[in-house]
Amino acid sequence: MKTPKEYFRDWHSGIFGFGYGTGEQYILPALRRFMELTVPNESGNNPSCYDYNVLEKELIPPVAWLLINLLCKDDMIEYGTSPRYGWLTDKGNILKAYVLSCTNDQLYEAATLFDESYIHCSQDYCNCDDNSNKKCKNPFF
Repeated sequence: MKTPKEYFRDWHSGIFGFGYGTGEQYILPALRRFMELTVPNESGNNPSCYDYNVLEKELIPPVAWLLINLLCKDDMIEYGTSPRYGWLTDKGNILKAYVLSCTNDQLYEAATLFDESYIHCSQDYCNCDDNSNKKCKNPFF
C-alpha cells in the first residue's frame, strides 16, 4: 500500500511529469492556488466550484485554461454547458484535500524527491504490493 504522498507522486507523474524538478516549482503552486480558488457556489450545494474569471485574474489566463483542460481531461472537473464555470468531482475533491494539506515545498518534495528504485503506478498499470496488473487503488486515478 502506498502513502498519500506516493499516490500524489504517481498522479503528478502521469499528468505533469515532464518538469524534471524544474517545472514543478511553477506548476505545483499554480495547482495549489487553483484548488484554493474553488469555493462553494451561491446555493452552497457544491463546495468546490470555480469561475474562470477569478482563475484568469489570479493565475493568468494561459495557466488557468491549461489547468482547466488538464483537470477536465483527468475527470477532476465536471461542468454543465461550459467549462468556464465548473466544479470538482469527488476525485477532484480528494486531490484538493491533499494539495491543500501540503505546503508548496511539500508538494515539490512529493513530486520530485525520490530515489531511482521507486516504482510508479499509472492509470493503466498498478505496481502496488500484490495488486499488479489490476486497477490501482490510487484515489487520484
